[in-house]
Amino acid sequence: MPDYVPTYRLTHEATMKMLAAGVNKADELGVKIALAVCDQSCSLIGYLVMDGARHFAGRTTTKKAATAASQRLPTGYAEEARVLSMQIRMDGEFTNVRGGFPIIVEGQVIGGIGAGGASQDEDVEVAKAALAALNL
Repeated sequence: MPDYVPTYRLTHEATMKMLAAGVNKADELGVKIALAVCDQSCSLIGYLVMDGARHFAGRTTTKKAATAASQRLPTGYAEEARVLSMQIRMDGEFTNVRGGFPIIVEGQVIGGIGAGGASQDEDVEVAKAALAALNL
């Protein structure tokens, strides 16, 4: 087994594309949201709160991005019976609220995108639009 493997990482240009696309979709839907982008280590690398978005939207959104990246799955996947345990094990950073997606390039999870502040269905639409900006 090799000592290292080639990997991908998000650029600031990619992060800006996702944020802009997410805001455009939110404007189209008529909602005010927060968006968060994290890298593969779940470190926040992009964050935006639209004027008029609710305060706690941002807190949830960063958790959505990190959960999607760390679990390599869209948020909302966990059975309700397991959510409390996962929140405790992840020191409160886990969320099961829909609106977070892993960013996957050639099978590698290189980050996560999260949107929050509207209904969960609208959050999902915004996050998917942000992710689509990368043409993956």
